[in-house]
Parts: sequence; structure tokens; C-alpha cells
Amino acid sequence: MRRRLDRDLDDELRFHLETRAERHRQAGMSPGDAVQEARHSFGNPTFLKEECRDMWTFQRIEILWQDLRYAARTLRKSPGFSIVAILTLALGIGANTAIFSVVNALLLRPLPYRDAGRLMRLWPTGPKGDRLPYSITSYPNLMDWKESHSFDQVEGYVARSFNLTGGDQPQRVYGLRSTAGLLPLLGVTPIHGRAFLAEEIQPGKDHVLLLSEGLWQSRFARDPAVLGKIVKLNDENYEVIGILPGAFQFPPDNPCNLVLPLPPDPNRGHGFINVAARLKAGVTIAKAQVEMDTIARRLEMQYPKFDKDTGVRVLPLQESFVGGFRPALLIFLSAVGFVLLIACANVANLYLARTAGRQKEFVVRAAMGAGRFRLIRQLLTESALLGLAGGTAGLLFAYWGVKLMVVLVRTAFSTAAMDSVSLDCAVLGFTLALSLLVGMVAGLAPALGISRLDLNDTLKEGSRGVTGSQRRNRIRSTLVVAEIALALVLLIGAGLTLKSFMILDRVDAGVHPENVLVMNISMGSKKYAKTQARAPFMETVLRRIEQLPGVRSAAVVTDVPLTDNSDSMGISIEGRPDPPQQQKQSVNYNIVGPGYLRTLGIPLLQGRDFSAGDTGAVPTVALINQAMARKYWPNENPIGARISTNKKNWASIEGVVGDVRQLGLKSEPQPEVYLSYLQDPFAWPYLSLLVQTSLDPMKQVSSIQAVIWSVDKDLPTASVSTMEQIRSGSIAQPRITALLLAIFASLALVLATVGIYGVMAYSVTQRTHEMGLRMALGARITDVLKLVVGHGMILTGCGVVLGLAGAFALTRVLTKFLWGVRPTDPATFIAVSLLLAGVAVLASYLPARRAAKVDPMVALRYE
Repeated sequence: MRRRLDRDLDDELRFHLETRAERHRQAGMSPGDAVQEARHSFGNPTFLKEECRDMWTFQRIEILWQDLRYAARTLRKSPGFSIVAILTLALGIGANTAIFSVVNALLLRPLPYRDAGRLMRLWPTGPKGDRLPYSITSYPNLMDWKESHSFDQVEGYVARSFNLTGGDQPQRVYGLRSTAGLLPLLGVTPIHGRAFLAEEIQPGKDHVLLLSEGLWQSRFARDPAVLGKIVKLNDENYEVIGILPGAFQFPPDNPCNLVLPLPPDPNRGHGFINVAARLKAGVTIAKAQVEMDTIARRLEMQYPKFDKDTGVRVLPLQESFVGGFRPALLIFLSAVGFVLLIACANVANLYLARTAGRQKEFVVRAAMGAGRFRLIRQLLTESALLGLAGGTAGLLFAYWGVKLMVVLVRTAFSTAAMDSVSLDCAVLGFTLALSLLVGMVAGLAPALGISRLDLNDTLKEGSRGVTGSQRRNRIRSTLVVAEIALALVLLIGAGLTLKSFMILDRVDAGVHPENVLVMNISMGSKKYAKTQARAPFMETVLRRIEQLPGVRSAAVVTDVPLTDNSDSMGISIEGRPDPPQQQKQSVNYNIVGPGYLRTLGIPLLQGRDFSAGDTGAVPTVALINQAMARKYWPNENPIGARISTNKKNWASIEGVVGDVRQLGLKSEPQPEVYLSYLQDPFAWPYLSLLVQTSLDPMKQVSSIQAVIWSVDKDLPTASVSTMEQIRSGSIAQPRITALLLAIFASLALVLATVGIYGVMAYSVTQRTHEMGLRMALGARITDVLKLVVGHGMILTGCGVVLGLAGAFALTRVLTKFLWGVRPTDPATFIAVSLLLAGVAVLASYLPARRAAKVDPMVALRYE
């Protein structure tokens, strides 16, 4: 339009110049003087063109403003239609905005570090090139990876917890040990003091630390004199050299109260370091991956004992931390997308019905000179205004939805990034764009219908526009079929996840979690460096706790069941040859104490439990679970058999216990060995205290902590919870997935029901004359009911067939979210289809009842 305007202006200016020049030539001027005088008298053509362009732009804005004012007046005249349409769109847009705010915070928003797009994670891989479940490597490997030419920096870090003492109460704090370059790599500078020096990474000089601003505030009241002070961590002195900014948190999914140097460890077989790196400018991830593959193959040749069949994957840092959330969030985003499509179809149906009532208005406007594009633009302006109003109302729903999502999703995806979920500028921009798009889509069908108006037929007095009415009915019916199909897909997905969760929730975990308190204790301090000091401490604590009112039993364990924490070890069985190295026998193990089985209600099936006499002074004993007994002694009694990890220290199997789902309810019980902490088979500085009570376990926390501090005032407790909370948390993701999909499916069902009801009600209104004529000719009430409900059921049947086909194809993406249920579970498909059909019958029956009450004489007289 702008180019056409410029061409028209050029032609107009040329015409006026030529006219004036011809007039001057006729007055006696020479041709050259005539042209010069015409240009002089006409003025600056460039200035005139700009004036015309500005006027044209102003006219466009004025026309748009007129359209907006007229659209607002029109919507105000139909408050019922406007309110229903706005609320319908608000539900769809609000749900999408709430989910997008979570997706934006977890997947789209860059990590809060300098040039975060170039930050990578170097993740070790196994023999098949697949990522290992842990991302750790050894310090020597870290030094070798630093030789890569693809990265500006390669740095290591280890997440650790520490016992901070010296105040009124001991405190468990969390932080990092890192190489000197990690903070510069992340672009983090202390707000007070300084960062590490290179020499402070060396042993003997590494007793310095950086405090987080949060810990500086809570523990030291922001005292500026804290720099240079000595604080005690794990009974060792560290000098405070700097304060980190309050926004700093690394890794982004863990709290970080302080940062300490990571001293070198020459043991290549000791893998404990996570590695972050920054790509050089212009270097791609693929190019860096090729170089890291070369380095990995070189290390494999040089150190086959430690690096055989291992590699390294170059991953964006953000993906390594939040990539696991992507599938679930995309499922939620798809679900609310379905809800929004159903809402659009509903509003389009309403708009079609309303536009049919305004047909004469548009025809009169067209007859008075309004072009079809002008009429279409008016309708699209109205629908866009509806979309914006729906988006504005949707923001209110989104505000509450975001609060709900943060509460729900935090339990399933325990990441600190959930703290940043909000309706920020990016989310508001998304809502604005979505509102305009939804409004335009909802108004597209009515606008296209207006473009096909027949002026002559519509202006004829008494014409009912049968052809146009039939076309609109077909469009409305098509939209309803689409709504039903989309709703069915969403309902089946929700049904599958809900059924899967219900099956999972009934799984026997192998433990009785009722009234069991769990409390973590760390004895990694210098005071307990000699492992012989740990058992007497725990024995004293357990004995005093069992004397507390309401306490039934107490015990300790290294890996609490259902927490996805487990250690494994290779074993040899006495009297049997060891299998080849590639078929090495490996089992899970857990360090427990006397009373563990009783506290968690784990059944003892054979033999005996650990006792207080099973100390380091007697031969080592062990318990095994049923899974291990079935695997290694299928037709034998394992009691008395002996196993070993090194063929030197042998443990005698004294009992067989029930299977426990150590890694969560989804995991099958694995072969597991239980060893007594009193016999000190391994260094076990980290233990969880289990206390079974007859009262509310959380009300016993302060008294139990008082017992611990009465034995050692510098030993903090952490991760206080109950076994019931742990069990609930182990199925948090399936629960939240099922709950959210059920909420979205319920919205879809309501909207689809409203859509069916609206179409049937409008159809009855249109066919009032026909119904009256039928009843006048002898049709019974049941015949009318069958006619209307039958039409509704035909639409429902078509939608169900399409929905079943779509669900059969799409529910396969839910496979990783299901347990004990196939993605094509026939029972779920049939039950949901019957539910939707029943709701559709009800939605069709109400308008049918109204049609059956039509008085034939009144209907015919009206016509």
C-alpha cells in the first residue's frame, strides 16, 4: 500500500508540473523557462510527498481508531456474548500463560551468568557413548581436559555440605569447593573482599572461603568486619576473604552458602569433580565435541585402567541442569494448547451465531459502498479486541495459576529456578501476542463468511438465506467435532496418567512409613576423623532418644529408602568361581544399625537381625534381601554363606529380609546387602537418623535435636522430614503430571460441553418453524427429542472417532510418564469415550427439551 501510494503521488506531481509548464509556454515562455517556473511556483516536491504520506498514515490510524471504537460499542451492546467469549478466552490464555511462565523460567531464560550461552558442562559417558548417571571425573582428567583448544576456561567444582559452628547453634550449610577460575568463568565478582588467588588452591594454603551474601546476613548480621575473621567448618579454621553477591547460586539447582578452594588430588581413579567450561568465541559445540573425543581416546590409550571405554559429552550448561524437566513441561504446554484451541473453537462458534444476526447490517454497509475487505477488517478488529480483553482477564487467572504452579511443580522438580517463575516482560509479551493471535483466529471463520455475502438474496424481504445458513451450520458443526476430538485426546492422556499414578501409589514400598522421622547427621568433621569415635557417639544418641516419651524405636542408615540414593559394590561368593570381568557380580549395599528393620517395619524372613554385639571385635555379618537370595541362591538356603568385596574380609549372611524399593516406587527391588555400622565396614560420616514415634513425628524434632546437642553441641541436623513425606515425594512427578493434566482435561471437557450445548441451542432456535411444523403434522415429543439429541450424538460420534485416532497416535509420547499402564490402554480409551458421550447427551438433551416444548401454533404464527 505504501509503494502504491508513492507511485500515485509521483504520477500526481508529474501531472501538475506538466500542466503548469504548458500554461507558461502558452504565455510565451521558452520550454526551459516554463519548466523552471513551474517547479519554482509548485514548491519542494519531496516536502509535498512527505506531507501526503503523513496525511495518509494519519488517515489509516484514524480509520483504525474508528474501527476500534465501533467494535467496543458493538461488544458493549451484547454483554452476554462479550462476557462469555472473554471468560472462555481468559481460561485458555490464562492457563497457557501460567505454563509458559514456568517454561520460560526453566528452559528459555538464560542462566544468570556472564555470556551464559557459551557455558558448557563436560559430562562423562559410558562405553556406548551414553551419559553416565553421574557427571564426575578425576582431578587429573580435569587437568587433561584443560588442554582443549576449544574452551577459554575449563574449571572444576564439587558440591559439599559443611558443619558451621561457633554460634549459638551449629548449622548445616551448603556450598562448593572449586578451582580458582570458576568464579571468573561465571563472571562473578565478590561485592566485598576478593576471590581466590592461584596459590590458595594448594594444600596448606586452602583454608580460605567466600561467604554468600545471604549467609553473611543471617549468620553475621552483615558485619563488614567479617573479612579476615576465622570461622569453623567441620572443626577446621577458615579465613573469610570475600562476600559473594546475593544473586549468586551455583549450581543453579542447589543452594550455595559459601565457596572454598578445591585442592588437587593426584588419584586418577578418584572421580568426584564436576566440570564446567566456556566455549571460545566462534567455536561450535560440534567442533568442541570432536576435540574432546580425541582427548578421551588419548587418555584411554594412556590410562586404560581408569579411562577405558569412557568419553565425554559437551552439553550446554543450562540443558545439563534443567533438560530433564523439558519432556514434562512440553506435555503441559501441549495440554494447555489443546485447551486454548477448544476455547478458540467455542468463541468462533459464538461469533458465527452473532454474525448471522448482523447479516443485514453488513449487507447494508456493503450496499452503501463498504468493500469486503473493509467489512472483514471490522470483524477482525472486533475479534482482536475480544482477544485482548480475554488476555487481560487471562492475566488474572495466570497470576493465581503461577502461584499454584510454583507450589505444585516445586515438589516435582526441586530446582531453585522455580523461585524466578513470575509474570515478567517476556511472559507479558507472550500473553499479548497470544491474545491477538487467538482473537484473529476466533474471528477468521465469521470474517470469511462475510466475504461470501450475496447482496441481492440477503436484501430480499423475507429471505432466510438458506444457503448461507447451511454453510454456517456446517462450519459450526465442524468446530464442535474438532472440540470433541481435542477434548477426548486430552481426557485420555489425563486418564492414563491418573490410572498410572493410582497403580503406583498402591505399590508396596517394603517399608511402613507411618510416624517415622528422618533426620540427617554429618560426622565429617575433624572430631570424628577416626571412625572409632563415631559408633560410641551414635550409640549414646540412640539410647537417649529411645528414652524420650512417645519414641518406639530409633536406628541409623546411610541411604534412606525411596530417595533414589544407593551405593553398589562388586562381590565374590565363597566357594564359587568369579565370573569374567565384564560379568562382574554387583549388588547394592546399605549401612544400617540394630533396630533398622523394626523402625521401618521391614520383615525378617529368615535368620536374625543385627544386634548390639555385632561390633568390630567379632566376625563381620550381613543381611541380604529376597531379591539377592532369589538371584544367587535360588534353590538354597543362603544363611551361613559368605560374601566378600576383596576376598580378604568375608561377611557371613545371618538373615534374609523383605525387599525394599530403595530407588523409588517405580524401580523394582534390586539385590541388596545390609552391613552393620557397628562393624565399620566403610567410612560412614553421613548417616540418617530414623525415629519411630507414637506421636506426630515433627513435634519430636526439637527434643531429638536437644538430645543430639547434649552429646555434641557442635553437630547440626539437616533435611528433617518424615518417611511419609519421602514416600510422597518419590511419586511427586507422577502425581503432579496426573493432577495438572486432569485440571486441563476438565477445562477442555467443560468448554467442549458448552460448545455442544451452544450449537444445539442455536440449531433449535433456527429450526423453531420446522419443529412447530413437524409437531403440527403429528410428530411426538420423543420424535423431536430423538431428532435433536441424535444430531448432537452424530457430531459427538464424529469427534470421538477422530479423537480416538489422535489419542492412539499422540498418547505414545506419555510412555515415560506411565507405570503399569500401556499408552493405548483399552479400558481408559473406552471409559473416557463413554464419559464424553454421556456429557454430550446431556448437553444435547437440554436444548432438545426446549424444542419439544414448542407450541406449533405459536411457532407457525411467528413465522
